Amino acid sequence: MITSPSIDDMLEGVVVALETDILPNLENPKAQASAQMMQSLLQGVRQLLPVYESSLVAEHNAMNEALRDAAAALESIEGPAADRIRERAVTLGGAEDLPAPADPAATVAAHRARAEAVRDSLYDLDELQRDGITEADESLTVLRAMLTPHYLNYMGTFPMQGGMLGRG
Repeated sequence: MITSPSIDDMLEGVVVALETDILPNLENPKAQASAQMMQSLLQGVRQLLPVYESSLVAEHNAMNEALRDAAAALESIEGPAADRIRERAVTLGGAEDLPAPADPAATVAAHRARAEAVRDSLYDLDELQRDGITEADESLTVLRAMLTPHYLNYMGTFPMQGGMLGRG
């Protein structure tokens, strides 16, 4: 019979195959740990798939706002690093928010551009803080406040049965 399994169905098949066909035949503890980590990553992807695009749109829109607010906290500061942060706030943070649902390719590209802008702003804020500019602290707080819930969301997406599993 010809079927059309979903992406989730295919990932579930790999998780089950690892559990029933691979893990019982692995003697090496490190190989067992690696197989269990693979299962955990695949399960995380399965849980992320239904909300991936809506998460990208929400994060994109939050990054737009955070870039603008981070620049606003540096309003009175002169210098190249502050200028770069303000430029990002205008060029990327000034763009319109994405509607949901959006075109997947456009969503990924827009999200990536803003993620790079946030990353670059963090480097510039580090430079400003090392120069003793206290307004950089407020700007950094704005970016951290936007990033923290997203990090927690991603961490909650990748659970591991029996606790965390690491490499030894």
